[in-house]
Amino acid sequence: MPAGGAIAPPGVAAASSSSSTAAASSLGLAPNPATRGRDPLVTSRCRCRCRCRCRPCRNRNAAAPAPPLVGVVPLAVASTTTTSRHARGAPLAVAGPHHQAPNPRLRFAAAAAAEGMAAEASSAGAGAAAEAKPFAVLFVCLGNICRSPAAEAVFRSLVTKRGLDSKFQIDSAGTIGYHEGNKADSRMRAASKKRGIEVTSISRPIRPSDFRDFDLILAMDRQNYEDILNAFERWRHKEPLPESAPNKVKLMCSYCKRHTESEVPDPYYGGPQGFEKVLDLLEDACESLLDSIVADNASVSA
Repeated sequence: MPAGGAIAPPGVAAASSSSSTAAASSLGLAPNPATRGRDPLVTSRCRCRCRCRCRPCRNRNAAAPAPPLVGVVPLAVASTTTTSRHARGAPLAVAGPHHQAPNPRLRFAAAAAAEGMAAEASSAGAGAAAEAKPFAVLFVCLGNICRSPAAEAVFRSLVTKRGLDSKFQIDSAGTIGYHEGNKADSRMRAASKKRGIEVTSISRPIRPSDFRDFDLILAMDRQNYEDILNAFERWRHKEPLPESAPNKVKLMCSYCKRHTESEVPDPYYGGPQGFEKVLDLLEDACESLLDSIVADNASVSA
């Protein structure tokens, strides 16, 4: 027996050994190699330094605290700590709680939440863009040099007076391109100017994109109305156009309140009175038209 060693009573030593082994097994811990095979719950020296074997010393030695135990890392945890940069035979680094791989379910939930937020933001952006889009109105007659340019000018004047310029896109066109690139008829420009209305548009024919770009298309007479719908039928087989486009086409005089005429007559072959009559009808219809658009569209009235 080594010098200075302490012998615990058989009953106490057996109990201590069994209790320490059970404690280590229940905790998944291995004894500290520093104990060199001895029971870690029994010390090897007399605590009172008297090197004696007296009963008080043996009792104190038997009740001495156990030395620290070394934790055994489960294989499943250790295997998750390897990386590609480890060389063959290199020791494995034990990952702490904050270095463990993230739960796949958490990653999926986070990705789903991010996708939902992105979709919501995209939807909100689309809604804001739709609200910001001006309400587009197109006036159409035969050659786009008399009636429709005057309707565009009258409607634009009313919109400006109400401070709604930024809320509207206003234009005019003809069902034929015979006068394309020309200014409006000088007689119509002169009659409009007497009423404080400037006619500045340049003639152009109606085109397929008008059925996509404009919210409302106003025809001056029934022949214009039919020509517009016929053009739509021809073009919709050549390029994609909204199926609801025909619903955008209305007769100009359907908005009149003070006049009973159903059409705006073409003044081209008449005298000055014909141009005055056209302006009377257009002022009546445009005023009611603007009221209707503002009442039916919150984005315009806001």
